[in-house]
Amino acid sequence: MPQNKIKVLLVEDSITVLGLLKHILNEDSHFQVIGCVGNGKMAIEFVDRNKPDVISMDINMPVMDGLEATRQIMYYNPVPIVIVSSQYEPSNVSLSFNILKAGALTILPTPFGPGNPQYLQMARDYRNTLKMMSGIKVTAQRKKPVSPVPEVKPVNNQSPQIIIAGTKPEIIAIGASAGGPMAIQTILNKIPSNIPVPIMIVQHIDSNFADGYCEWLMSTSLIPVKIARDGEKLKPGNAYLPPGDTHLGFHDKGIAKVTKDLPERNLRPAVSYLFNSLAKTYGKQAVAILLSGMGQDGANELKMLRTLGSLTIAQDEASSLVHGMPGEAIRIGGASLILSPENIVNELIKIYNL
Repeated sequence: MPQNKIKVLLVEDSITVLGLLKHILNEDSHFQVIGCVGNGKMAIEFVDRNKPDVISMDINMPVMDGLEATRQIMYYNPVPIVIVSSQYEPSNVSLSFNILKAGALTILPTPFGPGNPQYLQMARDYRNTLKMMSGIKVTAQRKKPVSPVPEVKPVNNQSPQIIIAGTKPEIIAIGASAGGPMAIQTILNKIPSNIPVPIMIVQHIDSNFADGYCEWLMSTSLIPVKIARDGEKLKPGNAYLPPGDTHLGFHDKGIAKVTKDLPERNLRPAVSYLFNSLAKTYGKQAVAILLSGMGQDGANELKMLRTLGSLTIAQDEASSLVHGMPGEAIRIGGASLILSPENIVNELIKIYNL
């Protein structure tokens, strides 16, 4: 029997669903359900007194819904939160990204009961997701004032990259995972529309959400956001995403590569794929940015790009929901600069004289 069990708080107003979730977790000795509450207000009060390793949170509940409870928990007492709801539909893009924006790490449909043929798989997915998320260190989601001049934090006491006149980077590449949608939204919402280079973006996301994610970003972006096509000529001032379950890279300078090449570290799209392709195609003539995300995808490749002479930026811990990917890049010396999303934009404005 495991010595250190995963302590779970269940937040669910349906007695039937609550019983089902408890049953699923009780089938695995790694879990200990330390609390069951029926609304968001009770969840906030529980977290004030206790410290679960992970929270399973419903959306629609009386008194206070799961979205508001998630926002408040992530502001005052951050804990990894998984939204579990019968409302989950890949087509409901607005709800899905509002959930992620509130600070939840991921979203799952409520599992069907034991009589359903999908029960075993859904129960397994539920347990595996809670296990994975319980080990993630999340950061309080508090808005901080942005200084007009970005605070530049060079790594290892080295000077940040110097962009010499006439040698401005020809491309910007961004990689992100958990917490990335909000950071990318912030960047695209603030980047001037006359940015003179294309922006390539890889975000770990459910393949069913790719088109909806593009639409969601486009709704607030100052520049066009598109799903890239293989062989497409990249346009300055446009942002490109891969289709679902597809890698994004380059055939040549200015030509997009969209491919079903094998996953890297079980990821497709992978930030590592984008950054490797960036290094081969652009060398030092690039800006590579690694944003909030769990794991280490893209960290080694960011260091490689820095070695080649590219400007490399990692998101700072204070503004990251999960500082796994950027934190690893910083640890191994892969980041020239460590900045918040707002100050990443300030740095790009300075580089391109916008």
